[in-house]
Formats: sequence, structure tokens, C-alpha cells
Amino acid sequence: MVMKKLILMGLTTSLLWGCATGNTPEAKMKNAREETASALGKIYEDHPDAKAVINANKAHVICTGSDSYLFAASTGGGVCTMHEGGKTDYYRFASVGVGAGIGFKQIAFVYVFLNNDALVRFKESGWDGGARAEASAEHDGEGTNASANQSADIEGVKIYQANLWGAAAQATVQGYKFWHTNFTDDVMQNNE
Repeated sequence: MVMKKLILMGLTTSLLWGCATGNTPEAKMKNAREETASALGKIYEDHPDAKAVINANKAHVICTGSDSYLFAASTGGGVCTMHEGGKTDYYRFASVGVGAGIGFKQIAFVYVFLNNDALVRFKESGWDGGARAEASAEHDGEGTNASANQSADIEGVKIYQANLWGAAAQATVQGYKFWHTNFTDDVMQNNE
């Protein structure tokens, strides 16, 4: 019973950290754009080559949210902006994983689509799965993270990842589900 409560608390916390705030769809869109633009700035700091790769390809999706790791389960969620041909679309994501881990962190990542097949696959299925093993911790009490800020090339997608806040140690197999949203029927409401 205690374990179920801890997992539920971790999931709830992850979803609250990873949501665009606002009372209207327009306010949520504006806040999603601001959150992901800030996250992209952090990714550029951690991965100097990211800007050139993004500019050289036709589409990318920037996401910010959170991950919680509690023993054998991990959960997370957040908001994304898709940038394609001068147009911005909005996505949500949720993640769930199994493996060993403990901690909580706010994350940012960008998927750069290197070919049309990868972009179509993302839009049609919205699924991504992969193994992750990393440790992150606050560095010297300065608020910076000595995390394994990673980049990877997977099936036509270049992925850049940064840890924004928090600490976690995990070895998990994590799956991500992305879905398009216009925030009108947004399941993650935040009345601020």
C-alpha cells in the first residue's frame, strides 16, 4: 500500500512539473513556447553542435518536463513544441519505465528529424522507447548539474538531452508516448 502511494505521488509530481500553465488554450500555448525556448537555450549550452544540426534539418520537437524514479518504476510527463517549416504545433508527452532508480529531475530534450521517414513515424505513432542509464547530481551546490547530458542518433532522429534541475540515479528502460494537443481538452489543467 505504501509503495502504491509513493508511485502515485511520483506520477502526480511529474505531471505537475511538466505542464504548460494557463487558463486558456492560448495562454498554455504561449507558456509552452516560452518553456521550450528556455529549454532549448540550455540544450545549446550543453551541446554546442545542436544549433547547426537543428538549422540543417526540416523539423524538430523541443520538450520539457520531469522524470521521477522510485525503486522499480519511473514516470514522467511534459509539454513539447514541434517546429516544422515555420509552423509551431504542440504536443504532450508521458513516460513510464521499469528498472532501478531513485530521484526526481526536470529535463529538456530535442528530437531533430534527419529524414522524412523519421518525422512521419513520430507523427503517426508517437512512441519512443530506449534504455537509459545515467546519474545526475547537483554540482558543487551551485545549482548546475554534473549529469550525463546525452546526445544520440537513433533511426533518423538526433536526440539532445539536458538535465535542468534535480538529481537521480537510474538504470531504466523508458518508453515515451507523444500526442498532439491544442490544449482545448487538456487533461493536465492548471488554474493559475
